[in-house]
Amino acid sequence: MPKIPTDDKRLSDAFVKTVKVYMEDGEAKNKSYSDGRGLVLIVTASGAKLWRYNYSFNGRKEKYSIGQYPQMTLKMARDKRLDLERLRADGINPVEQKRGLKLRFKLEQEKKKEESQNTVKKLCEAYLKLKKGVLKDTTLIKHSQRLIKDVYPLMGDKNIKEIKKVEVITILQRIQERGALESAFRVARLLNSIWRYALQLDKVEHNIIADIVLKDVLKTYKNENFRTITDKSRIGELMNAIDGYGGEHPTRYLMKFLPHVFARSANIRLMEWSEIDFIAKCWTIPKHKMKMKIEHKIPLTDEAIRILKEIQPYTKDNLYVFSSPYNRFKPLSDGTINKALRLIGFHDEIVAHGFRAMFSTITHESGLFRGEVIEALLAHKDTNKVRASYNRANYENEKKEVMKWWSNYLIEAKNGN
Repeated sequence: MPKIPTDDKRLSDAFVKTVKVYMEDGEAKNKSYSDGRGLVLIVTASGAKLWRYNYSFNGRKEKYSIGQYPQMTLKMARDKRLDLERLRADGINPVEQKRGLKLRFKLEQEKKKEESQNTVKKLCEAYLKLKKGVLKDTTLIKHSQRLIKDVYPLMGDKNIKEIKKVEVITILQRIQERGALESAFRVARLLNSIWRYALQLDKVEHNIIADIVLKDVLKTYKNENFRTITDKSRIGELMNAIDGYGGEHPTRYLMKFLPHVFARSANIRLMEWSEIDFIAKCWTIPKHKMKMKIEHKIPLTDEAIRILKEIQPYTKDNLYVFSSPYNRFKPLSDGTINKALRLIGFHDEIVAHGFRAMFSTITHESGLFRGEVIEALLAHKDTNKVRASYNRANYENEKKEVMKWWSNYLIEAKNGN
Protein backbone atom coordinates (compact mmCIF):
# COMPACT_ATOMS: atom_id res chain seq x y z
CA MET A 1 0.00 0.00 0.00
CA PRO A 2 1.48 3.45 -0.96
CA LYS A 3 2.68 5.58 1.90
CA ILE A 4 0.23 8.33 2.93
CA PRO A 5 1.96 11.78 2.84
CA THR A 6 2.26 13.76 6.08
CA ASP A 7 2.78 17.50 5.46
CA ASP A 8 2.35 20.24 8.05
CA LYS A 9 -1.12 20.98 9.39
CA ARG A 10 -2.16 24.52 8.65
CA LEU A 11 -5.29 25.09 10.72
CA SER A 12 -5.81 25.27 14.48
CA ASP A 13 -8.79 24.74 16.71
CA ALA A 14 -8.73 28.41 17.66
CA PHE A 15 -8.74 29.51 14.03
CA VAL A 16 -11.57 27.19 13.05
CA LYS A 17 -13.59 28.40 16.02
CA THR A 18 -13.05 32.11 15.49
CA VAL A 19 -12.81 32.48 11.71
CA LYS A 20 -15.44 34.91 10.39
CA VAL A 21 -17.30 35.21 7.11
CA TYR A 22 -15.04 36.57 4.40
CA MET A 23 -16.05 40.03 3.18
CA GLU A 24 -15.04 41.56 -0.17
CA ASP A 25 -16.21 45.02 -1.22
CA GLY A 26 -18.79 44.87 1.56
CA GLU A 27 -20.22 41.56 0.27
CA ALA A 28 -20.08 38.19 2.10
CA LYS A 29 -18.52 35.43 0.04
CA ASN A 30 -17.53 31.76 0.40
CA LYS A 31 -13.90 31.29 1.45
CA SER A 32 -11.80 28.10 1.62
CA TYR A 33 -8.96 27.47 4.10
CA SER A 34 -6.62 24.55 3.51
CA ASP A 35 -5.48 22.18 6.23
CA GLY A 36 -3.22 20.35 3.81
CA ARG A 37 -3.43 17.04 1.94
CA GLY A 38 -6.78 17.98 0.39
CA LEU A 39 -8.68 18.85 3.57
CA VAL A 40 -10.27 22.29 3.43
CA LEU A 41 -12.59 24.31 5.63
CA ILE A 42 -15.18 26.27 3.66
CA VAL A 43 -16.75 29.22 5.45
CA THR A 44 -19.87 30.06 3.49
CA ALA A 45 -21.39 33.49 2.98
CA SER A 46 -24.13 32.48 5.40
CA GLY A 47 -21.61 31.63 8.13
CA ALA A 48 -21.69 27.80 7.92
CA LYS A 49 -18.35 26.01 8.31
CA LEU A 50 -18.07 22.90 6.11
CA TRP A 51 -15.30 20.33 5.82
CA ARG A 52 -14.44 18.99 2.37
CA TYR A 53 -11.80 16.64 1.05
CA ASN A 54 -10.45 17.44 -2.45
CA TYR A 55 -8.52 14.72 -4.26
CA SER A 56 -7.84 13.16 -7.63
CA PHE A 57 -8.77 9.62 -8.60
CA ASN A 58 -7.80 8.04 -11.92
CA GLY A 59 -6.97 11.50 -13.25
CA ARG A 60 -10.32 12.99 -12.30
CA LYS A 61 -10.82 15.63 -9.61
CA GLU A 62 -13.28 14.67 -6.86
CA LYS A 63 -14.88 16.44 -3.88
CA TYR A 64 -15.98 14.61 -0.74
CA SER A 65 -18.18 16.39 1.84
CA ILE A 66 -17.05 15.36 5.31
CA GLY A 67 -19.35 17.29 7.64
CA GLN A 68 -20.06 20.59 9.35
CA TYR A 69 -18.30 22.34 12.22
CA PRO A 70 -18.77 22.22 15.21
CA GLN A 71 -20.43 18.79 14.99
CA MET A 72 -17.38 17.69 13.02
CA THR A 73 -14.31 19.02 14.87
CA LEU A 74 -10.91 19.66 13.30
CA LYS A 75 -9.52 16.43 14.76
CA MET A 76 -12.51 14.44 13.53
CA ALA A 77 -12.13 15.95 10.07
CA ARG A 78 -8.45 15.00 9.97
CA ASP A 79 -9.23 11.45 11.12
CA LYS A 80 -11.85 11.19 8.39
CA ARG A 81 -9.34 12.46 5.83
CA LEU A 82 -6.94 9.75 6.93
CA ASP A 83 -9.67 7.12 6.43
CA LEU A 84 -10.38 8.45 2.96
CA GLU A 85 -6.68 8.41 2.08
CA ARG A 86 -6.54 4.76 3.09
CA LEU A 87 -9.48 4.03 0.77
CA ARG A 88 -7.66 5.74 -2.11
CA ALA A 89 -4.52 3.77 -1.32
CA ASP A 90 -6.60 0.60 -1.61
CA GLY A 91 -7.87 1.69 -5.03
CA ILE A 92 -11.33 2.73 -3.80
CA ASN A 93 -12.89 6.01 -4.83
CA PRO A 94 -14.41 7.49 -1.63
CA VAL A 95 -17.11 9.41 -3.51
CA GLU A 96 -18.24 6.31 -5.38
CA GLN A 97 -18.26 4.32 -2.16
CA LYS A 98 -20.36 7.00 -0.47
CA ARG A 99 -22.86 6.95 -3.31
CA GLY A 100 -23.07 3.20 -3.07
CA LEU A 101 -23.70 3.34 0.67
CA LYS A 102 -26.41 5.96 0.19
CA LEU A 103 -28.06 3.88 -2.49
CA ARG A 104 -27.88 0.76 -0.34
CA PHE A 105 -29.39 2.62 2.59
CA LYS A 106 -32.15 4.00 0.37
CA LEU A 107 -32.93 0.55 -1.00
CA GLU A 108 -32.98 -0.93 2.50
CA GLN A 109 -35.36 1.80 3.67
CA GLU A 110 -37.61 1.23 0.66
CA LYS A 111 -37.55 -2.50 1.32
CA LYS A 112 -38.50 -1.96 4.96
CA LYS A 113 -41.30 0.36 3.91
CA GLU A 114 -42.56 -2.15 1.33
CA GLU A 115 -42.41 -4.98 3.85
CA SER A 116 -44.40 -2.91 6.32
CA GLN A 117 -47.13 -2.64 3.67
CA ASN A 118 -46.97 -6.37 2.90
CA THR A 119 -48.21 -7.62 6.24
CA VAL A 120 -51.17 -9.98 6.27
CA LYS A 121 -53.28 -7.37 8.03
CA LYS A 122 -52.47 -4.61 5.51
CA LEU A 123 -53.34 -6.85 2.56
CA CYS A 124 -56.52 -8.12 4.20
CA GLU A 125 -57.62 -4.53 4.77
CA ALA A 126 -56.74 -3.58 1.19
CA TYR A 127 -58.76 -6.54 -0.13
CA LEU A 128 -61.82 -5.64 1.94
CA LYS A 129 -61.53 -2.02 0.80
CA LEU A 130 -61.41 -3.20 -2.81
CA LYS A 131 -64.59 -5.23 -2.30
CA LYS A 132 -66.50 -2.37 -0.69
CA GLY A 133 -69.51 -1.73 -2.90
CA VAL A 134 -69.10 -5.13 -4.54
CA LEU A 135 -69.93 -7.27 -1.52
CA LYS A 136 -72.77 -6.51 0.85
CA ASP A 137 -71.85 -4.43 3.89
CA THR A 138 -72.98 -7.27 6.14
CA THR A 139 -70.63 -9.66 4.31
CA LEU A 140 -67.71 -7.27 4.66
CA ILE A 141 -68.42 -6.85 8.37
CA LYS A 142 -68.44 -10.63 8.86
CA HIS A 143 -65.18 -10.97 6.92
CA SER A 144 -63.57 -8.24 9.04
CA GLN A 145 -64.77 -9.80 12.29
CA ARG A 146 -63.39 -13.23 11.35
CA LEU A 147 -60.01 -11.74 10.46
CA ILE A 148 -59.80 -9.68 13.65
CA LYS A 149 -60.82 -12.60 15.83
CA ASP A 150 -58.89 -15.49 14.30
CA VAL A 151 -56.25 -14.33 11.81
CA TYR A 152 -54.68 -11.08 12.97
CA PRO A 153 -53.65 -12.28 16.47
CA LEU A 154 -51.42 -15.01 15.02
CA MET A 155 -50.17 -13.59 11.72
CA GLY A 156 -51.52 -10.07 11.22
CA ASP A 157 -48.17 -8.30 11.61
CA LYS A 158 -46.15 -10.85 9.62
CA ASN A 159 -45.04 -10.35 6.04
CA ILE A 160 -47.41 -12.37 3.87
CA LYS A 161 -44.46 -13.90 1.98
CA GLU A 162 -43.23 -15.51 5.20
CA ILE A 163 -46.49 -17.27 6.06
CA LYS A 164 -46.39 -21.07 5.86
CA LYS A 165 -49.28 -23.44 5.23
CA VAL A 166 -48.98 -24.92 8.68
CA GLU A 167 -49.66 -21.51 10.25
CA VAL A 168 -52.91 -21.20 8.30
CA ILE A 169 -53.90 -24.77 9.12
CA THR A 170 -53.26 -24.07 12.81
CA ILE A 171 -55.65 -21.12 12.69
CA LEU A 172 -58.34 -23.16 10.94
CA GLN A 173 -58.02 -26.05 13.38
CA ARG A 174 -58.25 -23.69 16.39
CA ILE A 175 -61.50 -22.32 14.97
CA GLN A 176 -62.93 -25.83 14.76
CA GLU A 177 -61.69 -26.69 18.23
CA ARG A 178 -64.12 -24.17 19.66
CA GLY A 179 -66.93 -25.90 17.78
CA ALA A 180 -67.19 -23.57 14.76
CA LEU A 181 -66.83 -26.25 12.08
CA GLU A 182 -68.31 -24.25 9.22
CA SER A 183 -66.52 -21.02 10.15
CA ALA A 184 -63.16 -22.67 9.57
CA PHE A 185 -64.13 -23.35 5.96
CA ARG A 186 -65.41 -19.81 5.54
CA VAL A 187 -62.14 -18.35 6.85
CA ALA A 188 -60.20 -20.64 4.50
CA ARG A 189 -62.19 -19.38 1.52
CA LEU A 190 -61.68 -15.78 2.59
CA LEU A 191 -57.93 -16.27 2.97
CA ASN A 192 -57.82 -17.96 -0.42
CA SER A 193 -59.39 -14.85 -1.99
CA ILE A 194 -56.90 -12.60 -0.17
CA TRP A 195 -53.92 -14.68 -1.26
CA ARG A 196 -55.19 -14.63 -4.86
CA TYR A 197 -55.40 -10.84 -4.58
CA ALA A 198 -51.85 -10.68 -3.19
CA LEU A 199 -50.63 -12.94 -5.99
CA GLN A 200 -51.95 -10.55 -8.63
CA LEU A 201 -50.02 -7.70 -6.98
CA ASP A 202 -46.81 -9.78 -6.78
CA LYS A 203 -46.93 -9.62 -3.00
CA VAL A 204 -46.58 -13.42 -2.88
CA GLU A 205 -45.03 -15.84 -5.33
CA HIS A 206 -47.62 -18.56 -4.80
CA ASN A 207 -51.10 -19.00 -3.34
CA ILE A 208 -50.34 -21.36 -0.46
CA ILE A 209 -54.02 -21.49 0.57
CA ALA A 210 -54.95 -23.23 -2.69
CA ASP A 211 -52.50 -26.00 -1.74
CA ILE A 212 -54.34 -26.83 1.48
CA VAL A 213 -56.64 -29.83 1.10
CA LEU A 214 -59.22 -28.84 3.68
CA LYS A 215 -60.81 -32.28 3.99
CA ASP A 216 -57.43 -33.67 5.08
CA VAL A 217 -56.91 -31.20 7.93
CA LEU A 218 -60.42 -30.17 9.00
CA LYS A 219 -63.48 -31.95 10.29
CA THR A 220 -66.19 -32.16 7.66
CA TYR A 221 -69.78 -31.13 8.25
CA LYS A 222 -73.03 -31.59 6.39
CA ASN A 223 -74.64 -28.62 4.73
CA GLU A 224 -76.64 -29.32 1.58
CA ASN A 225 -76.90 -25.60 0.81
CA PHE A 226 -73.13 -25.59 0.43
CA ARG A 227 -73.41 -27.30 -2.95
CA THR A 228 -74.37 -24.22 -4.91
CA ILE A 229 -74.20 -20.43 -4.66
CA THR A 230 -77.22 -18.14 -4.87
CA ASP A 231 -75.89 -14.91 -3.35
CA LYS A 232 -75.32 -12.50 -6.24
CA SER A 233 -72.19 -10.90 -4.81
CA ARG A 234 -70.64 -14.32 -4.23
CA ILE A 235 -71.61 -15.39 -7.74
CA GLY A 236 -69.77 -12.32 -8.95
CA GLU A 237 -66.68 -13.41 -7.04
CA LEU A 238 -66.97 -16.86 -8.57
CA MET A 239 -67.25 -15.43 -12.09
CA ASN A 240 -64.22 -13.22 -11.53
CA ALA A 241 -62.26 -16.15 -10.08
CA ILE A 242 -63.13 -18.18 -13.18
CA ASP A 243 -61.91 -15.33 -15.38
CA GLY A 244 -58.64 -15.34 -13.45
CA TYR A 245 -58.15 -19.11 -13.68
CA GLY A 246 -54.82 -19.83 -15.34
CA GLY A 247 -55.19 -23.45 -16.46
CA GLU A 248 -55.06 -24.96 -19.93
CA HIS A 249 -57.15 -23.24 -22.63
CA PRO A 250 -59.86 -25.95 -22.89
CA THR A 251 -60.49 -25.93 -19.13
CA ARG A 252 -60.38 -22.15 -18.89
CA TYR A 253 -63.02 -21.69 -21.59
CA LEU A 254 -65.16 -24.57 -20.38
CA MET A 255 -65.33 -22.89 -16.96
CA LYS A 256 -66.32 -19.59 -18.59
CA PHE A 257 -68.95 -21.27 -20.76
CA LEU A 258 -70.51 -23.54 -18.13
CA PRO A 259 -72.32 -20.90 -16.01
CA HIS A 260 -74.06 -19.51 -19.11
CA VAL A 261 -75.47 -22.89 -20.22
CA PHE A 262 -75.57 -24.85 -16.90
CA ALA A 263 -75.37 -28.14 -18.76
CA ARG A 264 -74.54 -31.43 -17.10
CA SER A 265 -70.83 -32.11 -16.77
CA ALA A 266 -70.84 -34.96 -19.31
CA ASN A 267 -72.77 -32.93 -21.89
CA ILE A 268 -70.42 -29.97 -21.79
CA ARG A 269 -67.25 -32.07 -21.74
CA LEU A 270 -68.46 -34.14 -24.71
CA MET A 271 -69.70 -31.09 -26.62
CA GLU A 272 -68.74 -31.35 -30.30
CA TRP A 273 -68.24 -28.56 -32.81
CA SER A 274 -70.84 -30.18 -35.05
CA GLU A 275 -73.48 -29.58 -32.35
CA ILE A 276 -73.04 -25.78 -32.51
CA ASP A 277 -75.04 -23.63 -34.92
CA PHE A 278 -73.42 -20.20 -34.84
CA ILE A 279 -75.97 -18.68 -37.19
CA ALA A 280 -79.02 -19.87 -35.25
CA LYS A 281 -77.12 -19.42 -31.98
CA CYS A 282 -78.09 -22.83 -30.69
CA TRP A 283 -76.43 -25.87 -29.13
CA THR A 284 -78.20 -29.11 -29.98
CA ILE A 285 -77.34 -32.04 -27.73
CA PRO A 286 -78.24 -35.31 -29.50
CA LYS A 287 -80.57 -37.65 -27.69
CA HIS A 288 -77.96 -40.40 -27.20
CA LYS A 289 -76.04 -38.00 -24.94
CA MET A 290 -79.07 -36.96 -22.93
CA LYS A 291 -80.17 -38.53 -19.65
CA MET A 292 -83.80 -38.72 -20.85
CA LYS A 293 -82.77 -39.82 -24.37
CA ILE A 294 -84.50 -36.78 -25.88
CA GLU A 295 -82.71 -34.25 -28.08
CA HIS A 296 -82.12 -31.02 -26.18
CA LYS A 297 -81.67 -27.54 -27.65
CA ILE A 298 -80.05 -24.74 -25.65
CA PRO A 299 -80.23 -21.18 -27.05
CA LEU A 300 -76.84 -19.51 -26.95
CA THR A 301 -76.50 -15.89 -25.88
CA ASP A 302 -74.04 -13.43 -27.35
CA GLU A 303 -71.74 -14.01 -24.37
CA ALA A 304 -71.82 -17.79 -24.87
CA ILE A 305 -71.09 -17.36 -28.58
CA ARG A 306 -68.21 -15.02 -27.77
CA ILE A 307 -66.63 -17.61 -25.47
CA LEU A 308 -66.95 -20.34 -28.10
CA LYS A 309 -65.31 -18.14 -30.72
CA GLU A 310 -62.43 -17.47 -28.32
CA ILE A 311 -61.74 -21.18 -27.86
CA GLN A 312 -62.30 -21.96 -31.54
CA PRO A 313 -58.73 -21.17 -32.72
CA TYR A 314 -57.36 -23.68 -30.21
CA THR A 315 -59.66 -26.68 -30.82
CA LYS A 316 -61.48 -26.05 -34.13
CA ASP A 317 -59.72 -29.02 -35.77
CA ASN A 318 -60.63 -31.35 -32.89
CA LEU A 319 -63.81 -33.36 -32.42
CA TYR A 320 -64.61 -31.87 -29.04
CA VAL A 321 -64.90 -28.16 -28.29
CA PHE A 322 -63.18 -28.63 -24.94
CA SER A 323 -60.77 -31.38 -25.89
CA SER A 324 -57.99 -32.70 -23.71
CA PRO A 325 -54.80 -30.62 -23.97
CA TYR A 326 -52.88 -33.89 -24.01
CA ASN A 327 -54.92 -35.78 -26.62
CA ARG A 328 -56.89 -33.85 -29.25
CA PHE A 329 -59.12 -36.87 -29.86
CA LYS A 330 -60.34 -37.09 -26.27
CA PRO A 331 -62.55 -34.82 -24.13
CA LEU A 332 -61.53 -33.35 -20.80
CA SER A 333 -61.65 -35.80 -17.91
CA ASP A 334 -64.64 -36.24 -15.60
CA GLY A 335 -63.09 -34.43 -12.64
CA THR A 336 -61.91 -31.38 -14.60
CA ILE A 337 -64.63 -28.96 -13.47
CA ASN A 338 -64.48 -29.82 -9.78
CA LYS A 339 -60.68 -29.71 -9.85
CA ALA A 340 -60.80 -26.23 -11.40
CA LEU A 341 -63.28 -25.13 -8.73
CA ARG A 342 -60.87 -26.37 -6.07
CA LEU A 343 -57.96 -24.46 -7.61
CA ILE A 344 -59.90 -21.18 -7.58
CA GLY A 345 -61.06 -21.77 -4.02
CA PHE A 346 -64.77 -22.54 -4.52
CA HIS A 347 -64.80 -26.34 -4.27
CA ASP A 348 -66.47 -26.27 -0.85
CA GLU A 349 -69.30 -24.04 -2.08
CA ILE A 350 -70.22 -25.37 -5.47
CA VAL A 351 -69.65 -28.42 -7.63
CA ALA A 352 -70.15 -28.93 -11.36
CA HIS A 353 -73.83 -29.81 -10.93
CA GLY A 354 -74.29 -26.76 -8.70
CA PHE A 355 -74.48 -24.42 -11.70
CA ARG A 356 -77.78 -26.05 -12.62
CA ALA A 357 -79.11 -25.53 -9.10
CA MET A 358 -77.87 -21.93 -9.18
CA PHE A 359 -79.74 -21.20 -12.41
CA SER A 360 -82.89 -22.99 -11.26
CA THR A 361 -83.05 -21.26 -7.87
CA ILE A 362 -82.41 -17.74 -9.12
CA THR A 363 -84.64 -17.86 -12.19
CA HIS A 364 -87.51 -19.42 -10.24
CA GLU A 365 -87.18 -16.86 -7.45
CA SER A 366 -87.05 -13.96 -9.93
CA GLY A 367 -90.72 -14.56 -10.73
CA LEU A 368 -90.09 -13.37 -14.29
CA PHE A 369 -90.50 -16.66 -16.11
CA ARG A 370 -92.76 -19.65 -16.24
CA GLY A 371 -91.53 -22.65 -14.29
CA GLU A 372 -92.18 -24.95 -17.25
CA VAL A 373 -89.73 -22.94 -19.38
CA ILE A 374 -87.03 -23.06 -16.72
CA GLU A 375 -87.48 -26.80 -16.28
CA ALA A 376 -87.39 -27.30 -20.03
CA LEU A 377 -84.05 -25.47 -20.22
CA LEU A 378 -82.74 -27.83 -17.55
CA ALA A 379 -83.99 -30.78 -19.66
CA HIS A 380 -86.15 -31.97 -16.77
CA LYS A 381 -88.88 -34.34 -17.90
CA ASP A 382 -92.48 -33.16 -17.66
CA THR A 383 -94.55 -35.95 -16.13
CA ASN A 384 -97.59 -34.84 -18.16
CA LYS A 385 -96.88 -36.43 -21.58
CA VAL A 386 -99.48 -34.40 -23.48
CA ARG A 387 -98.28 -31.10 -22.02
CA ALA A 388 -94.66 -32.11 -22.53
CA SER A 389 -95.08 -32.76 -26.24
CA TYR A 390 -96.98 -29.48 -26.67
CA ASN A 391 -94.59 -27.36 -24.63
CA ARG A 392 -91.48 -28.48 -26.49
CA ALA A 393 -92.90 -26.89 -29.62
CA ASN A 394 -93.81 -23.55 -28.00
CA TYR A 395 -91.02 -22.71 -25.57
CA GLU A 396 -88.29 -21.59 -27.96
CA ASN A 397 -88.86 -17.81 -27.76
CA GLU A 398 -89.32 -17.91 -24.00
CA LYS A 399 -86.17 -19.99 -23.65
CA LYS A 400 -84.20 -17.33 -25.49
CA GLU A 401 -85.57 -14.65 -23.16
CA VAL A 402 -84.58 -16.64 -20.10
CA MET A 403 -81.09 -17.36 -21.44
CA LYS A 404 -80.50 -13.71 -22.33
CA TRP A 405 -81.65 -12.60 -18.88
CA TRP A 406 -79.46 -15.22 -17.21
CA SER A 407 -76.30 -14.26 -19.12
CA ASN A 408 -76.91 -10.60 -18.28
CA TYR A 409 -77.43 -11.55 -14.62
CA LEU A 410 -74.04 -13.31 -14.54
CA ILE A 411 -72.31 -10.39 -16.25
CA GLU A 412 -73.88 -7.92 -13.81
CA ALA A 413 -72.82 -10.06 -10.88
CA LYS A 414 -69.26 -10.22 -12.20
CA ASN A 415 -69.17 -6.45 -12.65
CA GLY A 416 -70.54 -5.89 -9.17
CA ASN A 417 -73.91 -4.47 -10.27
